[in-house]
Amino acid sequence: MPEKFVVTLPVKPYVKRFIEINYGFPANFTSNPDENKFFLSLLKKPDNSKDKRYPENLFNYTTLMEVAISQHDFYHYGWELTRTDIIAFGQHFEEKAKFMMRSFVGVYVAAGMPIFKSINLFQERFLFDDAHWDYQTIKKDFYRNGINAKIDFGKEIFGKIDEILLRNLYTLGTISKKAKTQYEAPE
Repeated sequence: MPEKFVVTLPVKPYVKRFIEINYGFPANFTSNPDENKFFLSLLKKPDNSKDKRYPENLFNYTTLMEVAISQHDFYHYGWELTRTDIIAFGQHFEEKAKFMMRSFVGVYVAAGMPIFKSINLFQERFLFDDAHWDYQTIKKDFYRNGINAKIDFGKEIFGKIDEILLRNLYTLGTISKKAKTQYEAPE
């Protein structure tokens, strides 16, 4: 069996879930050049400038995950990240996971779905059960940072249908240009 080269690091549970869903287990970033470059930069050029700010036990980083690396990188750059780089890694993927959550929950809420159903749908659809990313944490983040705009989908859809119908009726000669213009400008 070939030897497996990995970097093991602590992360928040939902970050691990997000990474595993997107990049497998162990995470393999080679299919995404930007993420691979980011991770290898942390490994190749360790930054410990802020290590003293962070306790050795990173309290919120309660789950261990693995990232696959090449044999070359393993022997040349090592298999550990500094605390500063672990935080940078975690924040990088937290931002991506939260952006995804806020986007989907925001669309569901904008469509008129209650917040609790929107969050439950997001959790179910994207495999974030409460053990990985609990409902209350998502709700709190969405209320603080999400965009909560209501969209009247019925009005928007019927407006587009009217626009298409008027254009087609005008193209077929059923209505005149003047009538089309008048119908388009509601009083």
